[in-house]
Amino acid sequence: MKASAALLTFAFLAGTSAHSLAAATPDEAQRLTALFQSYLGSEPGVVKVEPAGESYTAIFDLAPYINKIKEPGASATVSPVQLTLTGQGGGKWKVDQDQPFALTLKVDGKIDLKMSLGSIKGTGVFDEALGAMESSATDFSQLAVDQVITENGNTSKVAYTIAGMHYESTLSGTADGADGTVKSNYTDLRETISMPAAPDGSTPPMDFSIASTSGTNDGVLKGVKPKAITEIAAWFVAHPSKDAIIADQAQLKDKIRAALPLFASISATGTMNDLSVNTMLGQFGLQKIDVQVDANGVVENGALREKLTISGLKMPDGVVPPWAASLVPQTFTIDFNIADFNLAAPAKLMIDNFDLAKEPPLPPEIEQQLQQALLPKGTVTMGLGPSEIVASIFDLKAEGSMTAGPAAMPAGQATIKLKGIDDIMAAIQAAPPEMGMQQMAPMVIVAKGMAKPDGDYLSWKIESTPQGSFTVNGVDPMKMGGQ
Repeated sequence: MKASAALLTFAFLAGTSAHSLAAATPDEAQRLTALFQSYLGSEPGVVKVEPAGESYTAIFDLAPYINKIKEPGASATVSPVQLTLTGQGGGKWKVDQDQPFALTLKVDGKIDLKMSLGSIKGTGVFDEALGAMESSATDFSQLAVDQVITENGNTSKVAYTIAGMHYESTLSGTADGADGTVKSNYTDLRETISMPAAPDGSTPPMDFSIASTSGTNDGVLKGVKPKAITEIAAWFVAHPSKDAIIADQAQLKDKIRAALPLFASISATGTMNDLSVNTMLGQFGLQKIDVQVDANGVVENGALREKLTISGLKMPDGVVPPWAASLVPQTFTIDFNIADFNLAAPAKLMIDNFDLAKEPPLPPEIEQQLQQALLPKGTVTMGLGPSEIVASIFDLKAEGSMTAGPAAMPAGQATIKLKGIDDIMAAIQAAPPEMGMQQMAPMVIVAKGMAKPDGDYLSWKIESTPQGSFTVNGVDPMKMGGQ
């Protein structure tokens, strides 16, 4: 725990006083050493800062912490991180890094992990008042990860490489509320996965590989609290044992309260291009995968939205029978969202009531209180934004919303539009009798009969109420035919 907290803390590089451009001095090197030790711990050898002309060389080495691991059969190594710090005045430092990096982790009979980077080359500006990097730009090359996991006597292997990655970020505001952006991209992702056969013989051993030519990620953060988040990690560095954590958990609660809501909101998009997956059935392909995520932090007005778009699906020859080829979607979009939940209230309740000296840490009697705090209306609202499935013979669109909760019947409405229902019927009827697809024909006929024309589409408006009623275009299907 101490080593992982130290890594998180180092990512923010929190600081205190202001500086001006000047030749590096031993006194300032000592001050920087003490500063970084307040976040990474004072274990000898972990932090080393030395003058280097008008700059300082800072080396952060977690080996002293790793050497304290006493678990039999466990070992780890991690390259020291070396930075060059150059004062820019006004409490800002130019930070440069240019080095390879490697990490290993091994626990006999459980995990064997190796990770390496041929090069990390980056630069940025650290703002002491902000308590984080106000800007950064880093290039990574030749990432390689090799992982072997053994569980219940079965061994699986995962290995992947990325030729190159670029990452850049900005952050502005105050230590108690900053806004920022994150951008990254990669080239030539390749991954291989090997899984053993199921012990009961239900599935054979499987090997498959994944490749993507390129991808991008972009994110926007609002109201992040960098220094308070870093101080939580620093607290764990100063409390390396379970007993120390329990003894001072009141202070931990104060640290967590100060860090909430962690961030006000985050919006992120990601794209994977030219994705291929080789399996025992052949090669599957996707031209592009787009993902969009919007979420609020630990706040009262909780909200989450996820949108996934898949385009250019290609199937291996022989997987889809000829009669069904026209039914395979070429583009798929689903836009899902959840609202009307509260994360702030249950978070406060958990912080106020947890006791790490007890098992379980949270008293069971507050479970009902947590549920009420999470769902102040007793329900959440789940929405389906404009979503679509497109194949060569049909186009299906849908959107709507509903409310649901532990003690409430689901209620809501949705609109579904479909173009190509006659072609779908023809494809079903062309299926071999042994497939049993003809049994779907009566359902398609009923659905067509209940639809309303809407341009080139047929439309169905579906509504349900908390009382359990259900209608399609104003008609109750359960009452059709006198039933």
